[in-house]
Amino acid sequence: MNPLRVLRRGLRRVLGRPANPAHLPGARHQFVVDEVDLVRNTYFGHGGSVVGAAWAPWLHAHMELPSWFKKGLDPFSTAYAEQQERLWQAVAGVAEPYVAALHEKEHSWGDVDPVRQPGFYLRRDADAVFSASHHFIASGMLLRHSGLKPGDRALEYGAGFGHTALALARLGVAVDTVDISATFCDYVRQQAEFFQVPLTPFHGHFGMHPRPAERYQLVWFYESFHHCVDFLNVVPKLADLLAPGGRVVLAGEPIVEAENAAVPYPWGLRLHSEVVAVVRQQGWFELGFSERFLYELFARSGFKGHRLDCPTSLFGRLYVFERAAP
Repeated sequence: MNPLRVLRRGLRRVLGRPANPAHLPGARHQFVVDEVDLVRNTYFGHGGSVVGAAWAPWLHAHMELPSWFKKGLDPFSTAYAEQQERLWQAVAGVAEPYVAALHEKEHSWGDVDPVRQPGFYLRRDADAVFSASHHFIASGMLLRHSGLKPGDRALEYGAGFGHTALALARLGVAVDTVDISATFCDYVRQQAEFFQVPLTPFHGHFGMHPRPAERYQLVWFYESFHHCVDFLNVVPKLADLLAPGGRVVLAGEPIVEAENAAVPYPWGLRLHSEVVAVVRQQGWFELGFSERFLYELFARSGFKGHRLDCPTSLFGRLYVFERAAP
């Protein structure tokens, strides 16, 4: 399974407008938590392959919330977070508390050349070029609205292969990356050494300040904030990372304009069939957020935010947060 491919399909399911599931033969509208193994096995197939004809009836299905799930809790409360962790445990099929270092397991990339064929450059399926276009569009949006110039400093959380970080470093921006994956940190290091650019990976967690004496003109998350389960503690730290006039940008994230079947609450585990299958298979905590909650979350830490739409790709949609005027 290529996680880049799964994420892009999943984001289109959450933010896009899928076909009417009633037109699909035997289509499922909903399923319950006791069927999660069936959903996972159908999605990944008996041979370990992702998706097949048997998946069609599940394509637009969503999991019903269990009977014990309580709606109406304060989304900033401990009780709300504990209930979301219980929901994740039920879907992931585990009993222990969520720990990012344990449950955000790395994808096995095999023998990768991170300089010549990083990330999506490995793909050779029919959708490879089209899928890569989403990344280039998203990276272009990030660069265009970064507010950066050569000599500035920037920080990316959850950088993965660091495609956008490398592009900025090659343009003269001093870029630091933070990733929980030691493998990804090594890939970024190899790229930095090959291109001889100011790009430095740090092995750590969301919210980590890699250079306490420095401040950044940009802090960004690309396809990573939805794995930041500790966001209630991370977001308040971001203001201290920024230089005057700096900004935080989120891109390629499952943020919905209004609560829906995939994200039926202010924030929490996404309930679309594909996401549920991946959570049971990988153990990841796949979050979704409503816009209203996201804006309030950042406002509580002194930020004012706005959305920048990208007509050609949902992955290019940005949420930009800058420190509000006193």
